[in-house]
Parts: sequence; structure tokens; C-alpha cells
Amino acid sequence: GAAPGTVFVQRNVANMVNKDDNNVQAVIQYAVEVLKVPHIVVCGHYDCGGVRAATHNGNHGSPLEGWLGSIRDVYRTHYEELQAIPVGEERARRLVE
Repeated sequence: GAAPGTVFVQRNVANMVNKDDNNVQAVIQYAVEVLKVPHIVVCGHYDCGGVRAATHNGNHGSPLEGWLGSIRDVYRTHYEELQAIPVGEERARRLVE
């Protein structure tokens, strides 16, 4: 494991880094400029509940619905590729990638 103080973590629903998210931008700025973090890793995972929620038709209400909009945009952009994958779980895994 890592020693205390060697890992700086920021988490959110679906592990998104969105250019309009002031929180994630502030975290990155602080990590780079103040803590002098040399490497940034954006890490998601399969079976992500946030991604799964974004792929289901339905309104999750504000503010979650707005947050999931970025994932839905990616889904729409790659709709043909994703629909060509016959198994729903495999399709969700590809969207996470």
C-alpha cells in the first residue's frame, strides 16, 4: 500500500473529469501547483453504477440528471458502435472504456 500523504484522491459519480466541473478542476490545480503531484491517474471501473444509470431511460432528478448528461453525450456520439455489441453488459463495459 501507499504511505500516508502519498496519494491524493478525488471521487465523484462515474469518475468523470468534466471541463465544467469546478471541483475537479480545483482538485487538479491544487494537486499540481501546491502538492507538486507528478502524475495524475483517472481511473474508472466496470459495472459502474453511474454509467449504468446514464444508459437507462429515466429522469434521476437534479442535480444527478445533469451530471449524467456528459455520459449520455458520449453514448449518443458512439451509439452505432455500442448498439453493434449484442450483450447489454458488454455494451456497458465498452462505454466505460
